[in-house]
Amino acid sequence: MSNDTDMEKIIEVTFHGRGGQTAITASQLLAQLAYEKGFIDAIAIPIIGAERRGAPIQAFTKISRNKPIKTYDSVVNPDYIMVFDTSLLENPRVKESIKEGVTLLINSAKPIDLSLFPKNIKLYLVDATGICINRGFMHSSGPILNIPMLGAFGKTTGYYDLKVMEKVLKKEFGENRLEKNMNVAKDAYESVMEA
Repeated sequence: MSNDTDMEKIIEVTFHGRGGQTAITASQLLAQLAYEKGFIDAIAIPIIGAERRGAPIQAFTKISRNKPIKTYDSVVNPDYIMVFDTSLLENPRVKESIKEGVTLLINSAKPIDLSLFPKNIKLYLVDATGICINRGFMHSSGPILNIPMLGAFGKTTGYYDLKVMEKVLKKEFGENRLEKNMNVAKDAYESVMEA
């Protein structure tokens, strides 16, 4: 859960996914969720290179409760890291970004060995892929992971709740897709667990 020091700082979030897993959209939606919840500033910074399906991609979001964000560069020392695909934990860029004190949210149905990571990290797991498969929340290249990952992130941080998600998702995707979006968000919000 969030703490009082979050009030005074710019909170930095890194997203690691693969092309097609909707990590870039997740970074943009997180900025909208933060605004809706009353954060005074929020920016999403996608890193778009060779955007081919399956290729490792990165995106960043910076959110601030009480001061403007004046840096638009990528995040080097994130407070939170969301990993959409466990195979990315082997990627050197991902490994290097996991430093002491970070909170990790990983899409995984299986337990993850904490000894793989530096000491003093928090690890949360959510089976976002399983939730998407169960709910039929898919597109042509696989599960749409952004909404369940953001549902889990809201629960673990306390930065926003399902009501805020409903408002943003309705605005972003329309009434006719709201129920499906909220089903996966709620499933993840209720099932995310600390490892």
